[in-house]
Amino acid sequence: MSAARPVRVEVSRLVPVEASVAYAWVADPRTHPRFVPLTRLDDGARDGPRVGDVVTMVSGPGARRGARGIVDRMRVEALERPSTATARVGRTRMRKLGPVLLGEAGFDVVPVDTARCRVVWWEEAHLARVRAADPLVRVALRAMLHVSLDRLVRALVRTAGAADGR
Repeated sequence: MSAARPVRVEVSRLVPVEASVAYAWVADPRTHPRFVPLTRLDDGARDGPRVGDVVTMVSGPGARRGARGIVDRMRVEALERPSTATARVGRTRMRKLGPVLLGEAGFDVVPVDTARCRVVWWEEAHLARVRAADPLVRVALRAMLHVSLDRLVRALVRTAGAADGR
């Protein structure tokens, strides 16, 4: 049997906040339940993300109320902060450890100027046991990434507005 080829899905949004602000949200798994629907953080990154941390997210209709769901265990592989001053892209990369999804996922935060950045969420994932379902994985991931990034933008705009006294 040949090695599984991950399904690549990538979605991006222009975000009206400075790159370091967006990076703080996407790099830290503790904030993900605020913008990823039907998802809770079960374990990991208690003090903020560090390379080597193993994080467990659970997603499903009742996940936020403690119900079972799809378990997505990931290990933080890379954390690189962005810099607007030097136009350095911020990057996070996580290795998916199963039991349902395997592969990699991450965020790139691209500074545009002092008030905007582009957040790119990418996943190169496949089901651990059912290769025939990869087209469904692609559709589900793309839908989840679109909804999640739209929610992230709204949350960041609300947070930035509150910080500015609006």
